[in-house]
Formats: sequence, structure tokens, C-alpha cells
Amino acid sequence: MEARLGMRSTAAAVLERRMDEILAAYEAALHSTDSSLLREERNAEPYVAEARRVLAHVISELHRGTYLPHGTDYLGDALGPGGPRTHPVESGRAATALFDAVVVVLTDESETSRPAAAETAVLFSLLHRQIVARHTARSVAHIGYLLERIRSAHNDERRRIARELHDEVAGQLGTALNWFELHEVYESDQPELARQKLDAARATVRDSLGSLREVMTGLRHRIDTASLHTALTQDLDGMGEEGAEVRVSVTGDESWLPPGAAEELFLIVREAQRNAVRHARATLITVEVHVAPGEVRGAVEDDGIGFDPVATAPRGHSGMLSMRERAELLGGSVTVESQPGCGARILIFLPLEGDNSGEPA
Repeated sequence: MEARLGMRSTAAAVLERRMDEILAAYEAALHSTDSSLLREERNAEPYVAEARRVLAHVISELHRGTYLPHGTDYLGDALGPGGPRTHPVESGRAATALFDAVVVVLTDESETSRPAAAETAVLFSLLHRQIVARHTARSVAHIGYLLERIRSAHNDERRRIARELHDEVAGQLGTALNWFELHEVYESDQPELARQKLDAARATVRDSLGSLREVMTGLRHRIDTASLHTALTQDLDGMGEEGAEVRVSVTGDESWLPPGAAEELFLIVREAQRNAVRHARATLITVEVHVAPGEVRGAVEDDGIGFDPVATAPRGHSGMLSMRERAELLGGSVTVESQPGCGARILIFLPLEGDNSGEPA
């Protein structure tokens, strides 16, 4: 099905003449909303370049004077080589910003240069199709990436548990078995030495049970019945690490947290505070979480040795990628601020569904 405009496209001429203005408005919208698209990219260049391709395609279609719906045959190429992969929520916001920028420019045109209603409708239809195609492709790419990372994370977790069971529990039980066997050897002619071996075996079994409990504790949902503050504090107590002073503060109403978000938030903050306690060599670590009707913001800050967040993740910070992915699954973000010798600050943001009226979601 096709509809011919039968004349030189006024809409295409407007888009060509005011292309830079549209793109500037689009980039300004991304910055003004503090879009997480820009937090990792550090600039809006990839998204502005993609918006330019969208508008160029629309202009080309308008110049041809043919409106031919494409369906989904071009979705595979919608991102283009190296195109940005973004969370569906942020991708949708960016799509809206671009559409709005075009609408504002068209409505700002004078009566003499403004496209006719029919041509404007065609322009909006073409623009809508292009934006939706790219939004869909980005979302599919992002979901595929996250599913792969989840699969990889599950495999890593299984390997971690197997390693801990082998290195800690199995090793300790093997040592205990050796002490029991030595007890039998010395029991008849060296009772005192046999008693020492038996005591050592018992102590080793107790240690192995403690190691097993630690592994099992890491598998439990720690936030089901306890408050976030209690769960984080109990986790610190369970680590048994000493050295740094850790201050935990959780403010706001936790009833605004959906159960799934509460669990993910706990896991993200727990990973950040564990990294700080175990690897930062800090004297003071502060953990702050504030829950509001529409969002959660958290920060884990230490005065330790710091690290380069741009370089390959240092030893002890392998959980950083997992933290980011958990946040992205909820439409949020994790930002790292650190440099060698200057401590570290982990910023956590999670949006919450609801009307922001102050009532629990």
C-alpha cells in the first residue's frame, strides 16, 4: 500500500533546514532529565548520531513522495554498527524526547512554511515507525544481553559455591577425618596425644560447620522478614571482618519497595559494602540508603585505597558488573566514583513504580 504526496515535500525541507536545531533540542532533553544513557557514554554523541540517521531516513522517504509501511523487515539493522544498547525505559524516554523535538520545531514554523496537515501526518507516521523500530531493536538487544549475563552470573555463582564447598568445607572435613584416624592410632598407648587429636578433630568439624553456614547464608533471601538496615547490619556481623568502622543508615518508608526491588537493592548494597570492608583498607565506611515514593538512592563510601573504575576491575571488585546489571534490570543505575589513593563512592539509583503521591506502591 502506498500514498503519493505528488509534490516537493515541505516537511522534508523543514527537517533539513532545522535539523541541527532539532538535534540540539534532543541532546538538551537528554541532559536535562539526567538520563542514565549519558552516565556510561559520558556524552550524547552516539544517541545524537542515531537521531540524525532517523531524521535522514524520514527526509529520504518524504522526498520520494512514497509512504510504504515497512513492517519489521528492517529491525535487524535499526541499531547500525556499534549502535547504543540501552535499557528499554531509558530508550523509550529518548524516543519521546526526539519525537517532541520534531513536534516543537514543526509547530514553531510560520503558516507559510508549515507543511499541510496531510503531509504532517505522513511525517509523524514515518518518524513514529523509525523511532519504534530502533527502540524495539535496542530493547531486544538489551534484554538479550541481560539474559546472557544472568546465565553467566548463575554459572559463576555455581562455580563459587562449588569452590567454597571444596576449599573450605571439604578441606576441613578431610582434616578432621585425619585427626579422628590419628586418635585411633594413639588411643591405646598414648591417651593424652589421642585426646589432643580428638579435640582438634572436634574443633575442625565446628569450623567446617561454620563455613557451611556462611555458604548457606549467602544463598538465603535476607530481606524477606528483616528491614533493610537489619539485613545489612547482620551481613556485616556475619562477615566477621574487623578494621574499618562501618556506619549504616536507611531512611524513608521501606513499604514503598516492591518485594523484588527490595531483594535486588539489598544484594546491590551488600555487594558494595562487602567490597569496601574486605578490599578498601578503609578506616571509615558509610552506607546510606534513602527510600522515597518514586525512587531509591543509595551511597556506599569509604576512605580507603581507591581504584581506577575505568580500568579492568581489580581483585575484589568482580561484583561491580553484577551490581550494575541488577540495577539495570530495574531501570536503575550504579555509578562508581574513585581514583587510586582517594577512596571510593558507589552511587545507586533505582526508580520505583507508583504515582509519587506518598502512598505505598
